[in-house]
Amino acid sequence: MRLRVFLSSTLRAYVPDYDPLEGVELEIEGKMSIAALCRQIKVPVDRIKLVMVNGKRQPFDYALKGGERVALFPPVGGG
Repeated sequence: MRLRVFLSSTLRAYVPDYDPLEGVELEIEGKMSIAALCRQIKVPVDRIKLVMVNGKRQPFDYALKGGERVALFPPVGGG
């Protein structure tokens, strides 16, 4: 099953040739946790503050089934 992953701001640097309009399309077999997905695309989990799956916040152990839109966001700093 396929799913699409979108990365925000600094996380984009971990995926070579990342296209912010298209994201990254991946093929998964069976269920995969978000943590396993992060390892597969080489984005360190400790750099991610928020995970959204189909517009809803989910934990790193959420089981992806395919067909989802996953968005990963780093912590936001400010003054």
